[in-house]
Amino acid sequence: MELPPPKEFHAFHAFNASKELYDMPIEERRGAIKKLTKTTGPEGFPPKSLTAQASITLAEELVVIGVFLIFMGGPLFMGFGGLAVMFFGTWPMKVFFVLLAAVLALHPLPGKAFNQMLIKSDFTLILFKYFSYRFVWCDDSADTSFEKAPWIGTGPPHGVLPFANLLSIPAINTFLGCPFVGGAASVVFNTPMLRYMTLYGVVPVDRHSIEKAIQEGSCVGIVPDGVAGIFKTSSDKELVAMKERKGIARLALRTGTPIVPAYSFGNTAAFSCWYDSWGILETISRKAQASIFLYWGRFGLPIPRRVQVTMAFGRVIEVPKVENPTDEQIDEVHQKILAATKQMFDLHKASLGWGDKEMKFV
Repeated sequence: MELPPPKEFHAFHAFNASKELYDMPIEERRGAIKKLTKTTGPEGFPPKSLTAQASITLAEELVVIGVFLIFMGGPLFMGFGGLAVMFFGTWPMKVFFVLLAAVLALHPLPGKAFNQMLIKSDFTLILFKYFSYRFVWCDDSADTSFEKAPWIGTGPPHGVLPFANLLSIPAINTFLGCPFVGGAASVVFNTPMLRYMTLYGVVPVDRHSIEKAIQEGSCVGIVPDGVAGIFKTSSDKELVAMKERKGIARLALRTGTPIVPAYSFGNTAAFSCWYDSWGILETISRKAQASIFLYWGRFGLPIPRRVQVTMAFGRVIEVPKVENPTDEQIDEVHQKILAATKQMFDLHKASLGWGDKEMKFV
């Protein structure tokens, strides 16, 4: 499916935004952001021109390292620690560990007021710096996304943890001006330590929760390759596991919700991972709706590498409301999503330093 070439390319560096932006009225804020946005013509930005790393102090970097060591190391510690205790621990140790796991998995989390405070916090700005977080888009896609809200956003690939998608929650709420929540597998909400990632504002990625969020006026971001995407990581190319995953197209048609296609650069580079080549862990993960594999980053620890993370988003895909869509209607919308996703990758990969990579749907 051929898409028309863009006439303008835009880039906004979230890590350069000042905290004063948060207190501006939305229209004034959007105007200030436009002044901070870089723009070029149909030729696009030159190769590797959007690869400058944000400056960050040692103290700020240590904060991020410490937080992710807890959030990402916690699930590994609880998994391996639990096995060790169950096999070699005494009964009091086993009881204590089970109680600890239950408390960490089930204790109440703060609500929307805390979400908003976290979005506007210094910690969020530090995260933008750590990952040199950017938005890139073409033509009037940003304005159209604001006007067409609420919508469903699709931003593959998943990687070990979809950092571009996680950071898009505070970034879209702040810079695009749209109420926006992320979508995550239900198991994340009860995974010790990792569940704290949902504090930015996340809903379970099921039909009921997504429809409810949209009815309340929120846009919803989904990583369409999900658990399957973790098991398709490759060092030489970007493999996106959404060739036959048509759930978003079906949901968009049933609700008549527009779709904003996107591509998440950097998700697959933040961590390395290991899983068996026979597909055993992938099969278990799919059945359990939980990702079971090994991962590591900086210093060989569960700390993400300081890679550049960018969300590239495209023009809104309008979707009619069809209560019982046919397979042909679902396929048509799905093909539009695939074509737009591929276009986002191809248009922006060179300027972001990914010119040697190819993207393939699997």
